[in-house]
Amino acid sequence: MMKGMKLIRVALLGFFCFGSIQMIQAQDVNEAKTDYNAALQIMKTDPAAAVKSLQSCIDLCTKIGAPADSVKNAARSKFAETYYNLATNQARDKNLDGAIINFKEALKYGQETNNAEVLKRTTPALVRIYAMQANTYLAQKEPVKAQETLNLALQMDTLNATVWLVQMRIFQDADSAAGVEAAIQKCIAISKNPNETRQAQQSGVKYFLSKGSKAVNASKFDEGVTNLEKALAYDETNKDVLVYLAKAYNGVSQWDKAIETANKGIAIEEDVPEKEAKFWFEIGFAYKGKGDKTNACESFKKAMVGQYVENAKYEIEVDLKCGK
Repeated sequence: MMKGMKLIRVALLGFFCFGSIQMIQAQDVNEAKTDYNAALQIMKTDPAAAVKSLQSCIDLCTKIGAPADSVKNAARSKFAETYYNLATNQARDKNLDGAIINFKEALKYGQETNNAEVLKRTTPALVRIYAMQANTYLAQKEPVKAQETLNLALQMDTLNATVWLVQMRIFQDADSAAGVEAAIQKCIAISKNPNETRQAQQSGVKYFLSKGSKAVNASKFDEGVTNLEKALAYDETNKDVLVYLAKAYNGVSQWDKAIETANKGIAIEEDVPEKEAKFWFEIGFAYKGKGDKTNACESFKKAMVGQYVENAKYEIEVDLKCGK
């Protein structure tokens, strides 16, 4: 009888212990669920706090073990989107270093949980951040860091026009004409945004006009022609390019090209003598080079306006002796 009572007590004790363990596990699972639900409510409004809640949930689930696996998996599945939201907020606040760290986390968890939507959004976002950071380094006169950072963007996406615009600026800073030209062409070829295309073309005009005009002013006319023809390829209506290119053609004795280029300038210039004078002067110089005194004199007479009065007058009265 006593032996039977002992067995009953042991059985009851085991039952109560098992029941207590189950109750404790159930409480812990409920606590983990509470953390999970709290994270869901603030994923967009406070993603930093949501990350902490999700991590707390996962840590608790790990302690509980198998009974909490479903909650643990659900929590892990929310990390990718939450980190994406956190990184997006940091990027908006110009915290680029923080944004990079958390976009990488979004990518990691997106790959682990096969979250195609987050992966689709995160890759271009991280590429943009790398481009922004590279641009910042360039503005801070740190071209090596700028290129290293941009390389990270290029490793992820070689078909992003914004990245190639930044690459073009890095080449401009290094005065690599070949690099600038290649980056502009790449940007134009892949861009689907007219504003990006226009920005690339305008940058090309500005860069090669600057190099070309400096060369012409230094009497390096061959170099001027090379750079100004490239500038003209990006904008055939740029009047500054046309007048400098006409000067450059005159400098290398390509008289017909000088006349043709200057006439294009006149065609698009305002019908104001003072503004057309610069083109007429180059036309006069070209005709003079060709030995056509009549047309040279007529052209220089049309150039006798504004700042070209003295130079045109000298050509007419002293050099060509027009009318004599």
